[in-house]
Amino acid sequence: MAMSDFRLAKLLYVFERFFDTDKSGTIEKDDFVLAVAQLCKIRGWPVGDAKYEKASTQFMTMWDVLRKRCYKEDDEKISPEEFCQLWRNPDKVEDWERTYMEIMFDLQDTSGDNVIDEDEFVGVCESYGINSSESRAAFQTFSHRGRVNVDKKYYEKMWREYFGSDNPADMGNFMFGKTSFGD
Repeated sequence: MAMSDFRLAKLLYVFERFFDTDKSGTIEKDDFVLAVAQLCKIRGWPVGDAKYEKASTQFMTMWDVLRKRCYKEDDEKISPEEFCQLWRNPDKVEDWERTYMEIMFDLQDTSGDNVIDEDEFVGVCESYGINSSESRAAFQTFSHRGRVNVDKKYYEKMWREYFGSDNPADMGNFMFGKTSFGD
């Protein structure tokens, strides 16, 4: 079954915004090194800190899994097409994907209270270059105007919707700070 244009647009957005951190058009190990540096800067974790080392280990584990699953050549670069193929089975959250999901949750839960609030979400989105007005609107949408706590259980539900759904009305479509995929 072919992937819908809507779902493909969502995957390419994540590829470009959150994985291809150096904007080279491919995902490489250096993208993960840069992502660790960005994450730790946001969280205030200096090089050598246990939390910095844990993040580095998690990101490098994710890179190793992606590299082994995707690249077909000796250049160790993952193309957008290869990345999108990783998500072809929306019915199962695989180990590498769960690692990424947990990292993203922890990144956004800057207070460590196991709930992502609006300011935490917007702050992290801004650090990835996402417009604060749009990310605030996205949060308001998926949190039902703050009436739903964005805890790990709800976050996983949104994750499945984002990566697996073709329904533009699903709340998960807003979890990466974007409110529309038609542009």
